[in-house]
Amino acid sequence: MPTELYHREWERRRLRNIVHLTIAGCLGPCALANVVLLLFDGQALWFHSMDSEAIVLSLYDVIDMMLDSGGCVPLPPELMWRQFTASAWQPRPDGQPVDDFRPRRVATAASVPAVCVSTAAFIDDEADARLHRLLAELDGAMAVPRKNGELIFETPWQGRVFGMAVALSERGAFPWEEFRQALIVEIAAAEARGAEFRYYDAWLAAFEKVLIGRRMVSPAELEENTYQFEFGERDDVF
Repeated sequence: MPTELYHREWERRRLRNIVHLTIAGCLGPCALANVVLLLFDGQALWFHSMDSEAIVLSLYDVIDMMLDSGGCVPLPPELMWRQFTASAWQPRPDGQPVDDFRPRRVATAASVPAVCVSTAAFIDDEADARLHRLLAELDGAMAVPRKNGELIFETPWQGRVFGMAVALSERGAFPWEEFRQALIVEIAAAEARGAEFRYYDAWLAAFEKVLIGRRMVSPAELEENTYQFEFGERDDVF
């Protein structure tokens, strides 16, 4: 999917403060590729196979026509065959009955091999042990906030940035010691400023510096993403 084109065309047509653009992962109907959801005038229009520049431009042309007319307009042929229904409550574009019921198979204890259960338990225990080892290296002012022994996060983003740092280090993106040293610097800087200290503000700053240092993300990309979240151009993911 030409994701960069969506953003460039959105900027070129001056839709930044008129149309909300969010580029995300799977929207739900993952059996279809390159899915786009257009919400307009209370209607949900789903499209699949949005995999070329020409079809993206065609979609933007339709959006322009919708804005000019103040409502939904007939779709051009190249978009009509790509339109589909993603929910049972929404009629299908071709008028056919909506029947997406798929009975779920419930596994019984007899049908699940014992090795699967024991392997899953082993993996969970091993991952938990690795996490404890990593967090044990963060002591003193670097210690992760806890309550009754459990990790605590005041807002969802804190849990997400915590998990991202741990997961990327576990996958070899950067050594944990590199992140630990960056966290030491950020906490010391926060304490030197004398302002109210928020642990995960320092964690986020350290994480960003490691990512930038490793060239996994650029300062411009961080600034743009921050802008999009701050001004409601992208939705928080929970």
